[in-house]
Amino acid sequence: MKNFSMAGFLVVLIPLIAVVVGILIHNIVFLDYVHVLLGAIWIGVDAFLGVIFRFVYVDIPEDTLSDVSERILPATMYYLPATSFLTPLAGYFLAIYEGIWNPYSDIFMLIIVVASLVVATGLLTVFYQSLKIYLEKSKGINSVVSPKRRFDVICNGALIQLVLQVILVGFMAELVVFG
Repeated sequence: MKNFSMAGFLVVLIPLIAVVVGILIHNIVFLDYVHVLLGAIWIGVDAFLGVIFRFVYVDIPEDTLSDVSERILPATMYYLPATSFLTPLAGYFLAIYEGIWNPYSDIFMLIIVVASLVVATGLLTVFYQSLKIYLEKSKGINSVVSPKRRFDVICNGALIQLVLQVILVGFMAELVVFG
């Protein structure tokens, strides 16, 4: 569990430092880079879990899948919630720094609604299931829910997030390009 905690700590600390530095130095290019990079990695993790991993884990034996869950948990339990908070935070400051923040425009309302759905979906599926797996493993409890069932929920949540993120990126591109 020590390596698990260290991995979780690092996958939160590095993006957090990058976003805070971007906000504090008030550099639009740096903050834009951090926002886009975090968003791209976040989408990549969701694409991996929601599309690719779902075809891999169905053929893995339950005991092996249980061990795999220990390795994948830092990304799902720590990184995804941190990124789902830090990416929109960086985007919010970018919009303010660029002078395009307008909470009364329709496109901003759509962005806020879809971003809220993305975050809620991640918390209710990916984070919640990962947390349950982690707590059971740390207490030595054998769950009545199979690892495959848990990964079904995680992968479905990641797939929903992925679709919503692609829609969100489209709205943000519309805003930035056509203002």
